[in-house]
This record gives sequence, C-alpha cells and structure tokens, in this order.
Amino acid sequence: MNEIVSNLAAEIDEDAAGRGSLVARAAAEIRSMVLRRHLLPGEQVRQEDLSALVGISRGPIREALQILASEGIVRYERNRGYFVTRFTVEEMRQVYLIRDLLESEMLSGLAAVPSETLETMRAINERIRHGDDDLQTVIGLNRQFHDLVFASSDLHVLQAELRHIRRMTTAYQSLSINALTNWELLASDHDDIIDALAMQDNARLVELCRTHRDRSLIRLSPILG
Repeated sequence: MNEIVSNLAAEIDEDAAGRGSLVARAAAEIRSMVLRRHLLPGEQVRQEDLSALVGISRGPIREALQILASEGIVRYERNRGYFVTRFTVEEMRQVYLIRDLLESEMLSGLAAVPSETLETMRAINERIRHGDDDLQTVIGLNRQFHDLVFASSDLHVLQAELRHIRRMTTAYQSLSINALTNWELLASDHDDIIDALAMQDNARLVELCRTHRDRSLIRLSPILG
C-alpha cells in the first residue's frame, strides 16, 4: 500500500512539474512576442490564438497570462480578457520617475565594480556599437549591460522593484531602441557610464544614467502620443 501511495505521489509531483514547465514556457513565449512587437501595446491577447501559435493547451496559457498580469506586462479587463499593457505619455512619465528614484538611490551608494565586469560591459557595448546584430539581440545586450550596472548594489528590494518596472514596460523597450537612427548614441552613453563606474564617480554616474533615461523617454513620447 505504501509503495502504491508513493508511486501515486511521484506521478502527481511529475505531472505538476510538467505543467509548471509548460506554464513557464508559455510565459516566456508571450514575453518574447511582446518584446518582438508581435503583440503591440493595447492589443488583445487571445488564449486560443496563443495556444495555436506556441503549441500549448489553453490551461497553461491561461496560467501564464495570470503571471504576466502580475508582472504588469498584460492587463485583465473584466468580461473582455487580457490586453498588452498600454501606457499614456503621463503614465510613462510616472514610470520613468519611479525608475529615476530607484536607480539614483542604488547608483549613489554603488560599490566598486570588479574589473572583469567592466570588461564584460565594454565587450557588450562594442557589439551594440558595431550594429551587426538584429534589433532583438541589441535589446538583449542592452538589458545585460544595464543589469551589470546595478549588479554591485546590495539594495536587493530596490533591485526587485526595478526589475518589475522593466517588465511592465517590456512592450516599449524595442520601440525605444528602434526609434534610434543608429546605435552609436546608445553605445556612446554606455561608454560614459563605464568610465564613471571605473572611476567610482557615483555622483556623475547618477547624472549620466538620468540623461540616458531622459533620452529614451523623449524617443517614446511621440509614439505614446
């Protein structure tokens, strides 16, 4: 009897793990579709369409959408369903204000960044500068770069909040970078950020990152219009 119970428990655990894996994969696929602009801000996210596109049944898709709603990537409207989160100009200004408060607090007390991390950041930035990668790769490289900027911060609660803010604006990351005529401006800003990190000039770092964010918001404003 004990063996039967143990086997049944193992099967339940295996089924749960498999379902969890499907939900995680569905969530990753939907995030990618939003980032690649296959799903645009304000667009309805239909479960049956997603199920057919990603080859996952509607149950895990529904759970994945609930996760994405908690992340702020999609919004649920009663009796209508899920929609990719859309921001007005004023809402985005508030998002950037929150980012400024969080990032400035972390950057002002940032510990010394290891030399190997700075070298990694320089290598990432050179790939961005040369422009040999497609837009989605550049977006990924840009995210890696900024993650490394804050990696030395011990303000973990603020880091978690910043990650949440970034997830909320997933749909707008590619729009902001795509609005650049070339990626030299992006890379040039990054050069200055790396120099400030190397010199441990946190006050300058705060101002450089603020300017970098402001440029992104300026690029987005006409799109949000």
